[in-house]
Order: sequence, then C-alpha cells, then structure tokens
Amino acid sequence: MISSYTILIVITVLVGLATIVLAQFMPDVTAASVSDILVSPISGFLDGIEVSLFLLILGGCLGIVNKLGALDAGIAALVKRLHGRETVLIAVIMAVFALLGSTYGFCEETIPFYGLLAATMYAAGFDTMVAAATVLLGAGVGCLGSTVNPFACGVAIDSLASVGLEVNQGVVIVLGVILTVVSYLISLFFILRYANRVRRDKGSTILSLQEQQASEEAYGENAEAADGPAVLEFTGKRKVALALFGFSFAIMICGFIPWEDFGVDIFVAGGVYDEAAETWATMPWSGLLTGNPLGEWYFNDASVWFFIMAIVIGILGGLRENEIVDGFLDGAADMIGVALMVGLSRAISILMGETGLDMVILNNASAALEGTSALAFGPISYLVYLGLSVVITSTSALATISMPILGPLAANLGFPPEVIITIFCAANGLANLFSPTAVFLPGLLLARVQYPTWLKWALAPIVAIAVASVVICTGALMVL
Repeated sequence: MISSYTILIVITVLVGLATIVLAQFMPDVTAASVSDILVSPISGFLDGIEVSLFLLILGGCLGIVNKLGALDAGIAALVKRLHGRETVLIAVIMAVFALLGSTYGFCEETIPFYGLLAATMYAAGFDTMVAAATVLLGAGVGCLGSTVNPFACGVAIDSLASVGLEVNQGVVIVLGVILTVVSYLISLFFILRYANRVRRDKGSTILSLQEQQASEEAYGENAEAADGPAVLEFTGKRKVALALFGFSFAIMICGFIPWEDFGVDIFVAGGVYDEAAETWATMPWSGLLTGNPLGEWYFNDASVWFFIMAIVIGILGGLRENEIVDGFLDGAADMIGVALMVGLSRAISILMGETGLDMVILNNASAALEGTSALAFGPISYLVYLGLSVVITSTSALATISMPILGPLAANLGFPPEVIITIFCAANGLANLFSPTAVFLPGLLLARVQYPTWLKWALAPIVAIAVASVVICTGALMVL
C-alpha cells in the first residue's frame, strides 16, 4: 500500500482534474488551475494550523511522560499487581486501553504492550492470542467510541465548524460512551470465553503449530530473559507524572464539554460577559490560564493547557531543563506526520470549495437521498466510512475530507451532525481492527500471531461490534 500522504496528494490532483472536466458540462463548477492545485496544500496547512499545533504540543507532553517511562511502568505495575487474577487483568487492561483510546486515540502506542502481555498471559496458562486480543480490542473499542479524541472527534468538529455547522459536544460524548461500553462488553465476552477454554484445554487454541512453537520460544519457560520486554519500576516520580498526565486529560475533557448547555455554571462563576463585545469583561476563574472558561475551550486553549502541564510534569518528574526540551521535541516529532496530514487533507476540501465542486456533490447527493429514512442513511453512511477507512488510514485526514460533505448532507436531511461524527468514529475504529493498512500488525508479530489467524479469531467479535454500532447510530438518528 502507498502511504496516506501519497493517497491524499493523488486525490487532490484527481479532484483538480475532475473540476477541469466537469466545468465543461456543469456551469456551477469552476475549472481549477495548476496554481490552484499546487497552492491548495499550503492553504490547507494554514487553515488547520490550530489543530496541527495542538497535536504537536500534545505529542510533546506525551514525549515527556514517555521519557520518564511513566506509562510503561504504570501498565507493568498493574500487570504485576493482578498476577494470578489474569481474567480480572484482561478486563482492567481492556478498560484502561478503551479509556485511552476514547479520549486520546491510543492506538500506535499500544504496540510495546503486545509483548508485555504476551509473556504475562502465556505464563498464566493462556495463549498469545489472548494477549493480542486484549490489547487490540481494548484500544480499538475506545477509538471507535471516541468521546474527546482530538484525532477523530476534535478534527471532525473543527471540520464541521468550517462549513458553519455547530456541534453539541455533549451529545458526541454520550454517544461515544454508549458505543465504547457496548463494544467493550462484546469484546470482553469473546476474549474471556476463548481464554478460559484455552486454559482448560491447550488443544483448543486457534494458533497454528508454527505460532505455538514461536510463542513457546519467545515466552515459554526456556525463553531467554533478553527476549522479554524490560519492566520499569513504578517509582514515586513516575506515579506523579502519570497522575498529572491523566489529570491533564480530565481537565481537557471538562474544557470541551459545554457545561452551560446542561445548566452547570460553576466554571463561569465570577465572570461577567459583555454581550455587545461578545467577550468576557471579567474573566471567570476557570479561564485565567487560557482566556476561555472550561466548557468553552477550543484547540488553542487545549494547546496552552498541555504546554503548561508538559513543563509541570517534566519538573516534578525530576528532569533537567535539557531533558524536558529533548523529551518535548521527541514527542512533537512523533506527531509531525499527523500534524502535516491535517493540513494536507484539508487541501481537498479547500480545492472543492474554491471550484464549487463540493456544493455540486452535496446538492446531487441530497437530491438522491431526499426522503431517505434513518434506517437507510445510518447503515449506508457507516459502510461508506468503513470503506474509506481502509484506503485513508489517517483518522484526522478522513475526518477533514469527509465531514464538510457528509455533515451538511445529513443536516439537509434533518439528521444531527453529532451522529455523523459518531458514525465516522465507529466505522473508522472498526476498520482499525481488521484492515491490513492499520497499525496493529507489528503488535501481532510481537505476540507471535499471524494476520490471517487474527482475522479468523476476530471475525465474530468484529461482526458483533459492527452490528451493535449500526443499531446504536441508526437509533440515534431516529431519536435525536
């Protein structure tokens, strides 16, 4: 597969060429010039600068946490504490990964844990498929039930705002929680049923003889210690760093939830709002750091917050000034690809907007789907996103490309944009559980599980999750 960057560039060029052809037959479409096509990625970077900068700063904060080894040590400590109660460990680890996936898009970061859990589960009498499923489905159900995931929900909300559609983030969060919980319970049922069967009868494993041999060599009693993952001590400083990182996300979540819409005014206490100037004459207590109170945050506010917390975590973690800077830059460097993807993906919607192609597509799609019920719109849009997610592997890129089209389309049909975001997250998250273009393949290799074996085992839970997701999303379209 070619990279997502190349796919987006090819799509941008194809859109430009399409406008040239369509302009000959459709007066509402303006032919794109060569300069329009070449400038569109730069315009996309400028248009998405707030999102891109937030991702870089968030990555920098995570880089400092990783430099301290806090996240790895925390998971390792949890594994050690629950030794002998591995079924409970499965449920807890899945819940932790689901929470991280729903709030942060925790996916690529799970790869080191495949090896850690493979050793633990193998020693407990399970096979390494249990470990792989625990990690992959744990983080996967969180991503498909995204609540405040900046790579999915955040970019989708920002993309809808760019075309004039306001989104109630509270609704997105509630729907995301429902999807996460339901998908989590489905996944846990399949994993525990298989795990208990394997522990009772080793012959019931789905792994091939070659995979069983590879697992025994890597994680069996005779495996060399060097083959196992290094376990970091969960020191006091690492505990503080991990707690502060979790606190940072909790505050960010509070910042994005529109509390006043729910009648909660505690975060604007002490503030005086100037209606004429449309700004705060006296800033509420919760807006002193970022300039906006909790409940009215946007990407700039979240950027300020995580920049502050990155420094705080580094200092309290005992890092020197140069270590804080290096950790921040390393983390930000890991996010450069994602940040650039946001801008590059916006080139397509910008080019379509400048040539009028987006409105032609929207109007024709609206006409074709006029009168379509939620029972049809929900499953069809889910399948569309499922197919797109296999081709466009970047969540933020897919959100930026599709939301300016499907969001207004849903609004024209009377459907709430919040549900479109949920459908997008649900379908995109499901694709991450089986698509060969997803990021979990290195993790499967660590667990000594081949890709075809994973597909064979995961088919049942994936289908069950897909059906449940479509039912929930379609039901939301009908109710909201």
